[in-house]
Amino acid sequence: MEPPAPRAAPDAALLRSLRAWCEAGAWPALTLPLAAASIAPHGGLEGAAGELDGSHALARLGRWRGLAWRLQLLLRERAPGHRPRPADPWDCGWWRDGALAAATAFRPRRPTLLLVREASAAAAPALLAALQAQQAHYARPLRVLQVSAAPVPGWPRL
Repeated sequence: MEPPAPRAAPDAALLRSLRAWCEAGAWPALTLPLAAASIAPHGGLEGAAGELDGSHALARLGRWRGLAWRLQLLLRERAPGHRPRPADPWDCGWWRDGALAAATAFRPRRPTLLLVREASAAAAPALLAALQAQQAHYARPLRVLQVSAAPVPGWPRL
């Protein structure tokens, strides 16, 4: 994954919609390990992803408090029996074209939002099929969001 570009504060409505979709079936118990949807290109999408993955919070904390926060998250995630909480940051990033072998081997280490660029739309069905084949092994939610001007047939539209 390629991290989202740092952006200004996200559009509040977009962030609420994205968070609600990502969290559906993720808490209190993981009932939906994998979900896919499409969304129209939106200038605030990377900002929303940056808020969801904690990048904006990290920037607000500063260097030392941010480092302490990250270490606290890592220690909590590695604790036996740890379950993610809605307030925990997600892994967010753009899918890199041609990474189908990586998609087959992928297991989310924390709740994950995988963004797929519009230019990669033709590869999205193969990517989703590779991820679906492995979803029974996911202990954390994975959400795939295809950015495309036109809706993707069979995928919900955000």
